[in-house]
Amino acid sequence: MLMLGGTFGSFAPSAHAADEYDGLRAKWKALLVGANANTSDPDIAASIQSTTAKASGFWTSLDTSAGRTALWSDLANWSASSTITGSYNRLKTMAIAYATSGSSLQNNATLKSDIIAGLDWLYANKYNATKSETGNWWDWEIGTPLILNDIMTLMYDDLSAAQRTNYLNAIQKFCPDPTKRTISPTITETGANRLDKALIVAVAGVVGKDSAKLAAGRDAISHTLLYVTDGDGFYTDGSFVQHTDVAYTGSYGSVLISDMAKLLYLLQGSTWQVTDANLGNVYKWVTESFQPVMYKGAIMDMVRGRAISREESEDHEAGRSIIISLVRLAEGAPADKALQIRQIAKGWIAQDTTFANYYAEMSVSDIVRVKALMSDSQITAGNDLVKTHVFAGMDRAVQLRPAFALGLSLFSSRISAFEYINSENGKGWYTGAGMTSLYNGDLSQFSGNYWATVDMYRLPGTTTDGAVSATPVNSKHYTGNRNWVGGSELGNQASVGMDFSMTPVTGTTLAGKKSWFLFGDRIVALGSGIASTDNKKVETIIENRKLNGAGTNALTVNGTAKSIASGWSEAMTNVSWAHLAGSAAGSDIGYYFPTPSAVSGLRETRTGSWSQVNTGQSAAQVTNRFLSLSFNHGNNPSGATYAYAVLPGKSASAMAAYAANPDIAVLENSTAAHAVRDVSSGTVGANFWNDAVKTVNVNGSAYLTSNKKASVTVTESGGELAIAASDPTQANTGTIRIEINRTATSALSLDPGVMVVSLAPTIKLDVNVSGSLGRSYAAKLALGSAVVTNIAAEADAYVRDGASASVNYGADASLVVKNDGTGYARESYIRFNLAGVSDPVTSAKLQLTPTSVGMSGIAHHAYLAASDSWGESTITWSNKPASGALLGSWTVPAAGTSAMIDITAEVNAAIAGDKKVSIRIAGASNQGANGWANYGSKEHATADSRPALVLVQ
Repeated sequence: MLMLGGTFGSFAPSAHAADEYDGLRAKWKALLVGANANTSDPDIAASIQSTTAKASGFWTSLDTSAGRTALWSDLANWSASSTITGSYNRLKTMAIAYATSGSSLQNNATLKSDIIAGLDWLYANKYNATKSETGNWWDWEIGTPLILNDIMTLMYDDLSAAQRTNYLNAIQKFCPDPTKRTISPTITETGANRLDKALIVAVAGVVGKDSAKLAAGRDAISHTLLYVTDGDGFYTDGSFVQHTDVAYTGSYGSVLISDMAKLLYLLQGSTWQVTDANLGNVYKWVTESFQPVMYKGAIMDMVRGRAISREESEDHEAGRSIIISLVRLAEGAPADKALQIRQIAKGWIAQDTTFANYYAEMSVSDIVRVKALMSDSQITAGNDLVKTHVFAGMDRAVQLRPAFALGLSLFSSRISAFEYINSENGKGWYTGAGMTSLYNGDLSQFSGNYWATVDMYRLPGTTTDGAVSATPVNSKHYTGNRNWVGGSELGNQASVGMDFSMTPVTGTTLAGKKSWFLFGDRIVALGSGIASTDNKKVETIIENRKLNGAGTNALTVNGTAKSIASGWSEAMTNVSWAHLAGSAAGSDIGYYFPTPSAVSGLRETRTGSWSQVNTGQSAAQVTNRFLSLSFNHGNNPSGATYAYAVLPGKSASAMAAYAANPDIAVLENSTAAHAVRDVSSGTVGANFWNDAVKTVNVNGSAYLTSNKKASVTVTESGGELAIAASDPTQANTGTIRIEINRTATSALSLDPGVMVVSLAPTIKLDVNVSGSLGRSYAAKLALGSAVVTNIAAEADAYVRDGASASVNYGADASLVVKNDGTGYARESYIRFNLAGVSDPVTSAKLQLTPTSVGMSGIAHHAYLAASDSWGESTITWSNKPASGALLGSWTVPAAGTSAMIDITAEVNAAIAGDKKVSIRIAGASNQGANGWANYGSKEHATADSRPALVLVQ
């Protein structure tokens, strides 16, 4: 990557290059103010008028006196670096009005002079190449240069060459290289920060007519296009992380996609066009990272980090910003991707009814783009995404259905519970501690001052003691000390869990295990092992819902209507079901309790201010009304549990009927496992908390067993069994043995890493989760009552070349295989006797189990031996039978995990022939000294490690 030095002004472009730079500058200006816009359009006119009014206000309050010490009296605290950025931002608003067609301030000579004088004052006094960074590095290296570039673009023809050079030299001082943190050069910029800087350097290259700068800005993009496996960036599972461990799709991810769209817009068709082969990943992000965390135009707060504490950027406003970026992105996308993006965006815009005017506060150029999309009859609005997904890379999960969406916000030793920086998000302690956000027809549920008024220590889904450890520490990483967080997904079903301790977050001893089983239109929540020794009241918050303006949403419990008066509270007993009327059509919610439970209810009127969650925000008092339902676990609970289900969209009468005839059953709720059965879909979800053999029963009989920490989801339907399993700890470097008490006839599909150990009398699968990063592995099997026979080896031995060529190893407990130089090579031979098998088989698999492996990634081959007339006690390298046809190849699995090689045709030929089949096992290539593997022989002490022929008839 280019490291840039020197100053602007030394580069003398050719006339041809100058024409291209001028064209790019005009293109950038058009993005800022619009080009050839219809100023008679009422929305465009309103946008111009709004900008003009803001600019007029800033101009009126601008201090133009000769001895001024600040441009604005309310922006005079120069110890805060944000004052510099804020001052330039006001000048930018004035410059936009000056450059916008239709503005009453367009080309106003006095305004021009005052803008330029302001720029010169800031350059002379606050932002130039002689200054050093103080306060927040972001203002110096990103915030200010982004804005200054825009002002220079808008005022280009009104600035002298010396002025442009001065301002560009200031940018060069603080943002010379888009890949590095200027104040800390050892820090490599990532994600949104990197693209912010790429945009700064590229636009500075346009203004300064510097090809190297444009190339550096373009080349910095490449790093962000790559998927990551830890830290900042996009993950292949759709996660996006910034600041090392914060789920940030809806904030830094929003900035990143905005920057990406702008960069591609600017460079498209130019000498510096982006040609990186990984550019296609950007369009995957739209459907894999952004679409699943958006609901009818709102971006889910669980992926916005500390941005939830910003008054002017609630979920729909933040979602609209992302949508605008996607509409821009579509302009340069391949035709099929462009259509897909536009359809998705159009669907969100059409569904979002929270804005009085969707185009209010948009720039002129964005109004033109979005209106063109909405008026294009050739582009149909996209449908709601139906999807259930676990974002293992950022400890989040979603359940998207036609009438609702659920977001789960979790934390682990990998992902922070929340983030607090620059006094933003001061009450965010529990936002990642199991918060469940239910989106439905009440589109404004998480808007309308939600975060300024909700009790942030009693968020829905969380288990809380209401405790915090005073003011959060700025920029501290509030990661947990436990790694079992994640889940397994199977189609539109998923099992999700979190083993948590609040000690690293709030400092209290509160801990426990929590699960959510996402079964179609139902969410089942379990908790166990809930304990605390701090003598604080511990609760699990079933619901804490913002009500309508009057707070009169009806609550019905077991068929009885509860008070609608604010301040009502009641400790209710034997609650089987409850129903909360929504504030809009399609927003009723039902709650079911598998075991009649004690539930506390509370209606409250809450008044707060945005400054209480973010000191930089308004102190004005705002009020909302809420209703909460909770389990009271008491003070100092030990081993407390809970169970409930949420059924979005159910009416009160439907809830009464459901409670009388439920289709879900809690199978286990212990510190060993959480398991739930969905009778209607034939699904069982289970979270296994320990590295120990554990069985979950159905109707009193063993059904599902795991030998390791795992999340497993199983569905039986139409004669097939589908299973998904994962390692939520992301720490297992081996396998998970899953056993289902069913019989199958064959495997219909297996993800790489899944091996069938047996199909009968029970199904056993080995799932190799090493390096899986929490992803789910799937398998599908045909259920049936086939006869499965395991035939033990009649004879086996390994042979060795060189000095050992005449030595017999038939009595050894291992079958050694190694492709190596003379004197070190080994091969193994196995023979099976099929005298007891008279009819052809539908499947025959050779099962080999390594007991030790020299290295990973070794490939082995199985061949048919040309002769069956060799003796276990007499075979050597010198007299081994010749090798016949290749039967199969495989990568040697981890020790203890079986490899299954299909040899059905050869077995059926032997059944029809001499009733014997001999197989040679050899290494595919020389892998050096560690390229060996030892399989268990028939003499091995452990029966499961011995070779076998598995026949299905």
